[in-house]
Amino acid sequence: MTAPWTGRILAVMRKEVRHILRDAQTLAIVIAMPVIMMFLYGYALTLDIRDLPTLIEDPAPCSETRAIARAVDATTMFKVVGTVPAFGDLIELFRKYHVKAVIRFPAGFGADLRNGGTAAPIQVLIDGSDQNTATIVRNVAGPLIQDEVLDLMHIDPPKPLTVDPVVLYNQEQKSALFFVPGLMALLLMMISALLTSLTITREKERGTMEQLLVSPLRPWEVIAGKIIPYLALAAIDGVIILVVARISFGVHIHGSVLFLAAASTVYVIVALMLGLIFSTVAKTQQQAMLMALPATLLPVIILSGFIFPLASMPAFFQWLSNIIPATFYLQLVRGIILKGVGPLELWQPCAALCCIGLVFFGITLRLYRVRL
Repeated sequence: MTAPWTGRILAVMRKEVRHILRDAQTLAIVIAMPVIMMFLYGYALTLDIRDLPTLIEDPAPCSETRAIARAVDATTMFKVVGTVPAFGDLIELFRKYHVKAVIRFPAGFGADLRNGGTAAPIQVLIDGSDQNTATIVRNVAGPLIQDEVLDLMHIDPPKPLTVDPVVLYNQEQKSALFFVPGLMALLLMMISALLTSLTITREKERGTMEQLLVSPLRPWEVIAGKIIPYLALAAIDGVIILVVARISFGVHIHGSVLFLAAASTVYVIVALMLGLIFSTVAKTQQQAMLMALPATLLPVIILSGFIFPLASMPAFFQWLSNIIPATFYLQLVRGIILKGVGPLELWQPCAALCCIGLVFFGITLRLYRVRL
């Protein structure tokens, strides 16, 4: 024999499912949105540098300078767009050719190499308007050109010490493997909070809120009945995100799928609770959407470690990140997907996420009781 509260929750669930199915357009958008945003952000958000427009300034072209230029152009990072003779105004050089880097050979460079003398240094000018690009080019260009010059001179560099760097978890240094788990946190938070932010405000606009208030339903039963259908819908979105990540970006789940599902369920419930808070406070669906979108989108992108490392932020913002659910979910999803670690290593973000969920549930329950 089932408890009376189960029947009441099922009644609210059936009511909410009918709302979802009747709004076919919104349902289609909710299902299609993860796919569209995964492709959009997955390919647009990247730290990989490819085909960087590069100009060669060569006042005395020779076989040596042409060989170095070919070696630079053969990399995936640089794309040599042309060669010019000596150019006086360096600022005008960047403005005229719209390049990001200029490699300047000194006059007589090839002759000095052939005569066994010491050639004048090659200068690499870098456009520093993009700090990330400038840093990577500065670290790569020097060793690349140096190795090519030594090869031309048939000189083996001394090797008193061998450095063998090994990258773990993301051996190919693909930005997609870094961004896709973050996109999962962003999409699940945004979609889940947006969906539930409209539930109670919809009742207010349609005049059915009074019926819920006078019904024998307890506040937690209303909350459970409204959350469970959207939890199932968010689970579908989560599966879609993982399938697209696997097929399009080659993201493999190295850890436990069951643990990932459990962590994602807790995270989605937290996001749904946050949406219910907005729904309870707002008077219209438009107000709820205007509250939900900025409150979910901006903190996840800026303060969760999705793009910017938390260790580089001021202490206040590091503290602020501890109240953002995506901060802990990112630790979980990146640990499970990329590193394959389990609950024993990730119990702290799990506990933090559960605590935030309990706080949000208490706030939602309190706000709904105020309405009563």
